[in-house]
Amino acid sequence: MDLGYVTHAVHANSRMVYLRLISSDPAGGVLVVEGPPSGGVYPPGPGWLYVVSNGIPSEGRPVMVGSGKAPPMDKGALTK
Repeated sequence: MDLGYVTHAVHANSRMVYLRLISSDPAGGVLVVEGPPSGGVYPPGPGWLYVVSNGIPSEGRPVMVGSGKAPPMDKGALTK
């Protein structure tokens, strides 16, 4: 979940992506999930991960999606 930023009462970059659970080992405290399919769904950078079990969310943990490097930008689009 990208918590984004708030300005003038508008939350400009909030997004939530549900991840598919691949496997879990509750005794070892390990979850394996499938990440977002592309940077169009969740761009590289910081985010927060929450696990919801029986409707109860965990404490959020900060995560880095990808390398954190911004996706490529089409500089030609800025000059049109």
